[in-house]
Order: sequence, then C-alpha cells, then structure tokens
Amino acid sequence: MEVVSVHVDAISRAKGRSAVQMAAYCARDRYRNEYTGTVCDYTSRNDLVYHEVLLPEHAPEEFLDSETLWNAVERVERSRNSRLARTVILALPKEFDHDTQIMAVRAYVRYYFVQRGMCADVSIHDKGDGNPHAHALLTTRSLDSNGQWMSKQRRNYLLDAQGNRICDPVSGRYKLGRSIKTNDWDDPERVEEWREGWATVCNELFRRMGMEKRVTHLSYERQGISREPTIHLGAKARSLENRGIRTDRGDKNRAIKNRNRQQERQRLRQRIELAREREWGRDR
Repeated sequence: MEVVSVHVDAISRAKGRSAVQMAAYCARDRYRNEYTGTVCDYTSRNDLVYHEVLLPEHAPEEFLDSETLWNAVERVERSRNSRLARTVILALPKEFDHDTQIMAVRAYVRYYFVQRGMCADVSIHDKGDGNPHAHALLTTRSLDSNGQWMSKQRRNYLLDAQGNRICDPVSGRYKLGRSIKTNDWDDPERVEEWREGWATVCNELFRRMGMEKRVTHLSYERQGISREPTIHLGAKARSLENRGIRTDRGDKNRAIKNRNRQQERQRLRQRIELAREREWGRDR
C-alpha cells in the first residue's frame, strides 16, 4: 500500500530561519519582517492554488492576516535560538482535483491543529509537474482566553507532604522540578498521529469517490513489505530534475527505484518457480 508523505519540520532562528519569510514563501506574497527589517518577496511565483489563515478560539481577529500573525510571533520570541513555528508539508493525491484537495486540507488542519489551539497558515502549491502539495505553518505557543500568547512552559515547584513549596535554605529560593510544557504539541506521538490522520482523510475521500485506492501512514517495513523508500526531492531538486538536470537526490532515488525493481523481479521469479514446483507436484 502506498505510504502518505507528511514532512514535519521546525522553523528556528538557531538555523537562520524566519517565520515571516516562510509565511511569505508559502503564500507567494511580499511580507516585511519587523524583527529583522528585511522584506521577503515571493510574488513572482505563480503556483499558488489556495491560501488561508485558520484560527482557534480566542485568537485575535487581526491574526487572519498572515503578515500580522507571523510578525506577532517574531515579536514574542525574543531569543536568538527561538523555535518560531512548525511546518507540516502534505503530498496531495493527484486523483483529487483542486477543490477536493482544498476541502481535504482544510478539514485535516482544522481537526488536528486548529482545534488543538494552533494558528494555522495554510497554502497549496501546484506547478502542474505532478507534485501538488500543501504547507501548514503552525504556531508553537498557546493563546489564553484573552488572545494573549502564553509561555511555552511553566515552573514546577517542588512541594512537601503538606502541599507547601519547599524553600532551599542556602539560596533562599523555592526548589523547582522539571518545567511543565503548556501544551503537548511537541510530544513524540503527535507526528505519528498527524501522519495517520492524513491517511485517514485521504482514504475517506477515496471511499466517497468510489475508488479502491487506499494509503497508509505505515512505512513499507512496518507493512512487512521489503521495499526501500525513496527520499524527499524538495522543490529545488525537483525543478532541476524536471528540466532534465540530474541532482544527487534524483540519482539516489533512481538507484533506490532500480534496487526495488531488481528485488521485485527476484520475488516474481521466486513466485513463478514456486508455482511451477507446486504444479509439477500435482502432475506427479
């Protein structure tokens, strides 16, 4: 069964990245980053199919503007190595037209991200090269009931048997345990949940369309299939490959596909030989 492609990554200042820049790239728009004073312009790109900001309850209405939202994120994150956002890239089934792709992405993003409290900046790109995909740029901080950004974690004071804070006699400060995160969006099982959720959304639409095709979030190995997965090409490498220019990533995928074909031919020969042996045994 085909494996869905769901790529999850972090946008971090430590890696020289910017939430405003990523938002402008996804929206194919021109935004000014107030934190750095730079302008990010991607208006020359012409592959944008859909763009929308989806907000959770209590989010300020002005966050419906993508540039406003991500500049607010840049302001609240003051550290040089701040993690500014999370990006989820979804490969879209080619069997779906654009309207169906938009419906699927909106339903998925609302259920798995927006209802959990994240602001989601959603875009769909399609160059017509067989690689339609969606970007969901997600906030990492929760919002309180007043629409204000919350801390990513809170202090965890150690308590005595009576429930009182324990004071350190040397420093005169209350003792602290490990900080408690204010949301569970970074939990390891979340990525698995998001991958499975996208497969579920796609399969439900395949079923409604009367198609037999089904996809899974499980790797080939977890499906018990001896097939080596290809690597993600990325926009730059795919563009070069479409122009007939070979890339390292493209060469790696060609080598992987060749190995898979050889393994499949070998398995086919084994099945044929086994069938012949069974037929020979019946003839005797």
